[in-house]
Amino acid sequence: MDTTLIRQWSLLRMIPRHPRRIDAPSLHRKLEAMGIYVSLRTVQRDLNDLCSAFPLRSDQSKPQGWWFEKNASFEIPGMDPHAALTFNLVEQHMKNLLPPATLDHLTPWFETAQGIAHSEASNILKWRDKVRVIPHTLNMVPVQINGEIQEVIYDGLLRGQQLEITYRALNRGHEAKAYTVHPLGLVAMEQVIYLVCTIKEYSDPRFLALHRIDAASLLDESVKIPEGFDIDEFIAREFGIRVSPQPVELVLRVRGLLGKYLMETPLAPGQKAQSLEGEWTRIEVTVPDTVQLRSWIMSLGKDAVVDAPDTLREEIAEEFKQSIANYG
Repeated sequence: MDTTLIRQWSLLRMIPRHPRRIDAPSLHRKLEAMGIYVSLRTVQRDLNDLCSAFPLRSDQSKPQGWWFEKNASFEIPGMDPHAALTFNLVEQHMKNLLPPATLDHLTPWFETAQGIAHSEASNILKWRDKVRVIPHTLNMVPVQINGEIQEVIYDGLLRGQQLEITYRALNRGHEAKAYTVHPLGLVAMEQVIYLVCTIKEYSDPRFLALHRIDAASLLDESVKIPEGFDIDEFIAREFGIRVSPQPVELVLRVRGLLGKYLMETPLAPGQKAQSLEGEWTRIEVTVPDTVQLRSWIMSLGKDAVVDAPDTLREEIAEEFKQSIANYG
């Protein structure tokens, strides 16, 4: 294989994207570390040749710095429609969850994917226009998050450093308070992203909505992680809003197509279903005892009846009585 081609391809892979830069002596040393021995002058000549064919830029510093344009992307082999579809879906559904620095790095690929999507020849990209992901609950307008604040928070989370934030709690209206927080994780639920953290010197984790954070700055101190902290256990406890640590042995009668739907998509492993007289189906299943369970049962309205346990049956019945009373 042509040694010049190998050398120049290696150089291209070493050059960063703006605003980072690298100079010819550094590239020369990296090539030698790879076992490619040429003169510094050869490296400089290669760079000048490559910038006529690729989106490379340089400055007038000494030594001269080199970089790719911020939004430049090139690949060998090039991005195919399947990869472009993946980048399109990532941009649509993961944009709010990815760190801003990562999004910035991916921008050239997003733009390349958009270009392929608009090409008449890329039939696979029509998949994007024929597939939709919809929520089971009411789809609300996503909240707006300040990009600069989000970047600081994500940076603190990735680096494991404390943050100083100004936060507006929902129960305080527009009043904001300053806190030192220890970021532990992120949770996306419906249209809201939450920061899981501890506050000040307290060790019990909380969650704060990102869009209610009005200011954030990175501190030099490292995050203190509570002993035994597990984000999945925290989610089950706080976001499911567990009523009791013990599971519920639920016996539920459902009507019509809902029975068939629950047979296809069980509430939990081990679920049993039995057809009853008329349109009814009996469902027996062990599930976590959460507020979410109650909300789901209530949402089924007249098409579901709790037969057991008695405590849950009475609780749901009381909820419906209060709802009826509210309607006068």
